[in-house]
Amino acid sequence: MSADRDATERARLQGYIEGSKRTQRQLGVGLAVALAPAVVALVMWPMIGKLALLGLATVAICGFWVTAAHISDWRMQIARLDSRARGRAVGRKSPGSPPPVQ
Repeated sequence: MSADRDATERARLQGYIEGSKRTQRQLGVGLAVALAPAVVALVMWPMIGKLALLGLATVAICGFWVTAAHISDWRMQIARLDSRARGRAVGRKSPGSPPPVQ
């Protein structure tokens, strides 16, 4: 029964990872599109252009940082699920041993 829950949880976490990767790609495209007007503004109105580039850099750094942190956390949770599954598999091989500590 626990293996079924772990498989469901693993699939849910994989979905989150794929969604965050998709968000990163969309963020990259959006930033690339927004870069052209920022460069034009930098040439025509230097102060506004600098502020626009600063805003783009802030969004890029924060956006990729947050999504990468989420992806890392979900991969760590998947690794824990895999570790728990390996512990159950080892426990089945040697019936005389105590259950794994969780």
